[in-house]
Amino acid sequence: MDLEIVKWIQTLRNPVFDWFFYIITQLGDQYVFILLAVIIYWTIDKKFAHKFVFTFMVSAIVNSGFKEIFKRTRPYYYPGVQSEPHWNTTGYAFPSGHAQAAGVLGYTALYSAKKTGYAWMKYVGIALLILVPLSRVYLGQHFLSDVIVGTVLAFVIAHYTFKLVDKMGDDEHIYTLMLAPLFIILMFFVKNHDLYIAAGGFVGFAAGYYLEKRFVSYQVKAVIWIQIVKVIFGLMIALAIKEGLKLVFPDTLIFDFFRYLMIGVWAALGAPFVFKYGTRHLKKDI
Repeated sequence: MDLEIVKWIQTLRNPVFDWFFYIITQLGDQYVFILLAVIIYWTIDKKFAHKFVFTFMVSAIVNSGFKEIFKRTRPYYYPGVQSEPHWNTTGYAFPSGHAQAAGVLGYTALYSAKKTGYAWMKYVGIALLILVPLSRVYLGQHFLSDVIVGTVLAFVIAHYTFKLVDKMGDDEHIYTLMLAPLFIILMFFVKNHDLYIAAGGFVGFAAGYYLEKRFVSYQVKAVIWIQIVKVIFGLMIALAIKEGLKLVFPDTLIFDFFRYLMIGVWAALGAPFVFKYGTRHLKKDI
């Protein structure tokens, strides 16, 4: 039944839909998460960014664990399912990582709409919850059950993780750091690429967030042009770490872990440190 649903949805395939859903599916990718996380952390609200990152990482770890348990083959391996080679996602299918990531983004958007009163966030959240999962089925990367379970998991995880972080109060940096060893221990039992990069990002962010809160205490508010410069500069360094270290490190799981650990440390600690003292001197020069 699941396979027939994928084939039926793919009867709608045409060049316009192909590229539309290829673009939409990128909204569930790690790059979108990194972009949103650092914009919130560097320019809007560090504490809310921590809640968002914490939730996203927990969701990613759970997703990797379920994939290793169920080891479901992706639809494009079956006859009759179309998929362009550069659209293929590696690894197992159940549950959908993109749908789960979009589920966390969607939940966060709905949560933010309720807290801020910005109705447009609600519509963005609903669009993410519908279009990203649909894109995964249309592109032959997942079955319908993969994306439904991924979305539901994301909502459950996000709902309870948000509550958990709220209960941490002003000690969230301590509790987050205390959880980091659990992700490292899990790496010894699950040899999964997504798990290693999620664990690396979480450990790096946890350590950086703890140190930033204790010793840097960077204030995110600034005039708009400084905010733009911060985001551009910070992302350039993050991208240099992510792609540049590929030329230095071997292509192994453990070095993927270290690359993302360094990105997490830069995003949570390095960039705020540079922004705090760099913008101070910049304002003096002006």
